Amino acid sequence: MHPAIRRAVCALVVSSVFSAYAQSHDEAEVVVTASRIGTPVLEQPIAIQVISAEQIRESTAVNVSEVLSKLGGVHTRINFLGVPDSPLDLRGFGVTGDQNTLVLVNGQRLSENELAAARISAIPLDSIERIEILRGAGAVLYGGGATGGTINIITRSPLAMAPGGNASVTLGSHDMADLRGRVSFGSGAWGVNLNVQRRQSDNYRDNNRAEQDTVSGEWRYAGRDGILALRFGSDNQRARLPGPRTEAQLKTDPRGTATPNDYANSRSRNVGLYGEQRLGEVTLAADVSQRRRDARYFYDYGFGFTSRQDANVDVTMVSPRLHWSATLAGMPNRLTAGVDWSEWSYGNDTVSGFGNRDETGRQHNRALYVRDEIGLTPTTRLTVGARRERVEQSQKESLTPLPKQDAGDTLSASELSLQQQLGGGWSAYGRLGTSFRVANIDENRCFFPPCAAFLKPQTSKDRELGVQWRAGRTAFRASLFDILLDNELHYNAITFSNTNLEPTRRRGLELEGSVPLGTRVELNGRYARTEATFRSGSYGGFDVSGNAVPLVPRDRAGLTLAWKLAVSTRLTFALSHVGRQRYDNDQRNLFRRMPSYNIADIKLAHEMGDWRLAAGINNLFDKAHYSYGIVNGTFTSFNAYPEDRRNAYVSAELKF
Repeated sequence: MHPAIRRAVCALVVSSVFSAYAQSHDEAEVVVTASRIGTPVLEQPIAIQVISAEQIRESTAVNVSEVLSKLGGVHTRINFLGVPDSPLDLRGFGVTGDQNTLVLVNGQRLSENELAAARISAIPLDSIERIEILRGAGAVLYGGGATGGTINIITRSPLAMAPGGNASVTLGSHDMADLRGRVSFGSGAWGVNLNVQRRQSDNYRDNNRAEQDTVSGEWRYAGRDGILALRFGSDNQRARLPGPRTEAQLKTDPRGTATPNDYANSRSRNVGLYGEQRLGEVTLAADVSQRRRDARYFYDYGFGFTSRQDANVDVTMVSPRLHWSATLAGMPNRLTAGVDWSEWSYGNDTVSGFGNRDETGRQHNRALYVRDEIGLTPTTRLTVGARRERVEQSQKESLTPLPKQDAGDTLSASELSLQQQLGGGWSAYGRLGTSFRVANIDENRCFFPPCAAFLKPQTSKDRELGVQWRAGRTAFRASLFDILLDNELHYNAITFSNTNLEPTRRRGLELEGSVPLGTRVELNGRYARTEATFRSGSYGGFDVSGNAVPLVPRDRAGLTLAWKLAVSTRLTFALSHVGRQRYDNDQRNLFRRMPSYNIADIKLAHEMGDWRLAAGINNLFDKAHYSYGIVNGTFTSFNAYPEDRRNAYVSAELKF
């Protein structure tokens, strides 16, 4: 880790602990849904990070991926499409980080059942009320794919906004243009919120132009004891694919491309209905949603060989649940129980010089879960939870042909946590849990017979200890975690197929804190040290016991300094550090590590009546870097996807 950042993080921690001049504000107004129902943040038994709309607005972030990285400390890597749907990684899962980090929107699963990042670029920043980041397994409440943690993006209720709206334009480097608009209206018990966005950019690389059009909205009605909401959205993406650069090309022509004809286009649309009814101590709630995505991918391999894939995905989800808050035997008790039902279907029609394919797949999930929070004493809170889920999968390819494959697994997840208030704003917590993940359709895909059986489900045992402290606007959290995994799902570049790894492990230290430095300056910082290793066994016939898992930085850190220069003027400076990590495909740890990098961003914003003007520079010191690289089969060189150098933008927003 860079010495300057190490000293800054240490200073932040010391400042947080000993600050005696922190300003107070009402945290009780903030609620989270980590228990699938809104509760005051201070009552949450497990440490949760809440990023507010105000923090997002004042940050240097211009999309959701940057918010999660710069404010949330979530590790992100480049998206090969050039759109801001970065793969997300909580707690060091490397190339499968986005398959172990569950993304939700208003409590509903957004993460795909494919090797694809969640479509968070379709969520306008203006529509977000807050983002909740719960590190550690969230499988009891939300099912598979949450071993690293859960990210829940909560959008603003139309009833919480005054009639009116805003329009903004952002112009930047690489012919970037981002146009956004929002309008809200309603009367009394009902309200409507509509958002539109169009973004386009040539991006840093050749053949990497990306365009996106997004429309989303919500109609909400609130009665005396109930809520009914209809949410909908649609987005279109068109992206050119520049491909990787060789080690030599990174030095001579990092912006070039060897794939000038490749592209990926997709269209997504979703609709959901949410209802909630309070009946005394009991609250009944339910979500019903449907999502569809159509995509076309084109690859030109040269010499007349091309491939065109037309894929479609349909997802239907139903999630009724019950919340019961009561006092039992003199102890406050909050019980959540529910059912999750989902149906996922997939189709892929491929026309290729290497052979055509007509592939279909289905996945059906049915789950029961229960979670209970008990106040054993006024200062001690116990949480227990369990989940039982049945997952049935089928897959078929009609042209080769490949025989239909079916599999079914019954999986369990559990949670046991204890939080103890220690006085003086301090509390300590401990947690034990188990979680799981099933292989998705891409990981189970077979190209040539005979086809192996579907991969085994990945399972984990999770442990965590932590302390947290809060005094007004000053806060600090430290945690130690240990995750033991069996049958971790992973791509094997030697056999060109996915596999279950030998036993692996994730363990680490996480620090985060915030402190006001007087009335005009606020400092936020975070640090994560992560060890991702093979506990035992072999990979490709070679012993990898004790080796590092690729694409997991050992050290990551970040600092954000917000300075209120005047009543209407604010300067924000952000610095992030990503430490060295193993290249993808280097499970044997034979090649050198990927270089670390430090990136600085700065933004100046000024408000004049109904106008807000801003200007910013990303990668202020013009650092050449890449977040993804893969070593070749002989461990002599690598390919990588270079990231953007220094780039700038200006924006103007009008409220009405």
